[in-house]
Amino acid sequence: MRSRDPRLSAVESYSDALRDLVNDRVSWKGEPARKLRLNTDEDWSFVCVAMDILGDASLALHNFLEFGIDGPTKYDDTGEKYLRLYGLLSAAYIQQQAALKLHNLMNGAKQKDFKRRADQLAIRILRHQLASHSLDCRDFSTNSVSAFVPVRIDLGGFNCTVTENRGDGSASYNLREGVKGHCEFMLDLLDATYEKSYRTLFKNNRAKLDEHSGKLEELRHAKAGHLVFKSPHPGGPNIVIVPMKVPREDT
Repeated sequence: MRSRDPRLSAVESYSDALRDLVNDRVSWKGEPARKLRLNTDEDWSFVCVAMDILGDASLALHNFLEFGIDGPTKYDDTGEKYLRLYGLLSAAYIQQQAALKLHNLMNGAKQKDFKRRADQLAIRILRHQLASHSLDCRDFSTNSVSAFVPVRIDLGGFNCTVTENRGDGSASYNLREGVKGHCEFMLDLLDATYEKSYRTLFKNNRAKLDEHSGKLEELRHAKAGHLVFKSPHPGGPNIVIVPMKVPREDT
């Protein structure tokens, strides 16, 4: 297996850190909704499910980045290509929705801005066109409705070509780049959620504020593409390595 995509691995690190933060706050018995300052007791269920979805969707996305549309099978199976395309688009969408929900439940700032940014992601637009509203995809800027379908003979690797209506137009998408844009969005959103959460939930506990501030600093190194090696000694400093950028040779 190839090495995992560092952006998606960073998304997982943020997801795990959010779960640890929540568990840190609600580890005492009773009333998790009150301890998390949620609006209703039912919101506690949404927090739990959203955190599960974040992790589950990352596993699906890692698999896609490993094997692409074609999958690990040795057969050129068209049905598998469609399953993996629809699975990719659904996994990215539900992960975005889970992160947006957590950000909302934690009363994060700029919720409309994050939702607007999500709606502009290529992989989210493709989800609407191909895996949700194939026959009634509305363009709200023009209030027009179109039908979309992937081009079967051009579906493979990390490429997906889409036609609109009866060939009115077509466009090809690099799905690996789509996942990259998705991860960059997720990292910004999860970073904002983590920062808002620990500052609110532990605002009167200096030791916890320092602990989670340090964790956020570590997460931001991963977000920037740095390598973080844990100290083998409890309380010892971690080692951060910034990978060198190799200059591109002119061709």
